[in-house]
Amino acid sequence: MSFRLFIYYCALCGGWAALVGWAVGLVLSPSNALGMVGIKGMWLGMFIALGLGLVDALWNLSLTQFHVIAMRVGVAVLVGCVAGLLGGVVGQLLFGLLKMKLFYIFGWTITGLLVGTSVGVFEVLASVVQQQNYSGSVKKLVKGLIGGTAGGLLGGVLSLVLNLGFELLFSSKEQSSLWSPSAWGFVAFGMCIGLLIGLAQIILMEAWVKVESGKRAGREMILTRERTTIGRAESCDIGLFGDNQIEKLHAIILQAGNRYYVEDEHSPTGTYVNETPVQGRVVLKSGDKIRVGASVLRFRERAKH
Repeated sequence: MSFRLFIYYCALCGGWAALVGWAVGLVLSPSNALGMVGIKGMWLGMFIALGLGLVDALWNLSLTQFHVIAMRVGVAVLVGCVAGLLGGVVGQLLFGLLKMKLFYIFGWTITGLLVGTSVGVFEVLASVVQQQNYSGSVKKLVKGLIGGTAGGLLGGVLSLVLNLGFELLFSSKEQSSLWSPSAWGFVAFGMCIGLLIGLAQIILMEAWVKVESGKRAGREMILTRERTTIGRAESCDIGLFGDNQIEKLHAIILQAGNRYYVEDEHSPTGTYVNETPVQGRVVLKSGDKIRVGASVLRFRERAKH
């Protein structure tokens, strides 16, 4: 999946997930009491985190790694439940005390912030448990937090504007609570969170690779882990299937400090950087071409200041 498609699917899934969360919450939590508003928010946060967690997991993993995908998404859903519950309660509580609808935006910003972290929590936990360098995972979590906060703020503003517009158009008296009869505000909220979480991951990335030729041409992947595996096996981070010249585990991109290296895993056909055979560990520079079998990957890195 390319970066452009990743951002598109984040926005699309965020909007659809918010619509489903809105519908489920409306059916299962019809009351406007504070506790019920929190439960409605919980459904909303849960489904948005579910949608974005799936997009992120399927971008980084193959379908055969179902158990890992399930764990990643499960952790994201738990964080999303807390995000929606907390955001809904805080927003409604502040509105109840101060009678200013602007405080709904504060509640939704909290929801966006926590939903943003949901896509990176599992990787941080996995890195800690496996005693690996977790700096890349933490950076991903922070980028999600930034994108989620911005998305929650923007989505909260759009949701409130649509809510007020609905009230003016239909003179509804039901608009005194967080839960609008119109779903449009929540779809806008979900899309903004998904869009800005996806944008933050791409805009703030430090190093990435793109498959320029071969079976998976066009695929792009951000390098956030200490070890990124390349090979024909389904379990590899960069899976290059269908090429018999590529071993199940062919090469590894390593992050050590502020540098990235590539190592060949004793493959018969070898790994090449700019057509030079890799012997031991080779430092990667932005623009380098990594060739394994018939596939060529381009390594990119943002300039360090």
